[in-house]
Amino acid sequence: MFILDASNIKKARITIFLISTNGLLFVLFSFGFEEVFYLLVQINSKIINDLEIWRLFTSMFLHGDALHLFSNMVSLLIFGSYVELSYSKYQFIIIYVVSGLIGSFFSMLLLPFYTISLGASGAIFGLIGAAFSILIVQRDTPLIYLGLIYVFYFVISSFTPGINYFAHIFGLLGGLIIGYLFKRNKKPVERDQY
Repeated sequence: MFILDASNIKKARITIFLISTNGLLFVLFSFGFEEVFYLLVQINSKIINDLEIWRLFTSMFLHGDALHLFSNMVSLLIFGSYVELSYSKYQFIIIYVVSGLIGSFFSMLLLPFYTISLGASGAIFGLIGAAFSILIVQRDTPLIYLGLIYVFYFVISSFTPGINYFAHIFGLLGGLIIGYLFKRNKKPVERDQY
């Protein structure tokens, strides 16, 4: 059964780094630096008109408030630690970053021109997709529990205003496809039991 414990969390160093980075940036921008913050968030009109494409990436590390940060970081801890220990470190980084970029890109295309977006949830949903790809390829029973956590997370987040569903959906699809491509021709990874 999938259980978070200290030894597994310690092994998920990239996940801990991502959580720390998101937290530090949130604290930093809580004390000001508003001009810099607005140079980093995803503003669709700035990306399209001014080709400020870095915003698709940098917005993945910014959060609007403490609840937004907390909910994303709890999800990142749960899914990130599992996925990081199931793929190579490089594959994990690729899944996280590319899924986040896919989510940001499609939200830019499908949301109104002047929409502002931020948050790690597109990348986190990519990790959820990669976790599901493990279930598809390896038929790993503990992932059923992760699936139930995902359903709970999705239902709860559905009641929150301002959710970027396009980032979630396309991040999930990106992670599912990338995760599947990484896993389909590989032998199951020997893992510590959760």
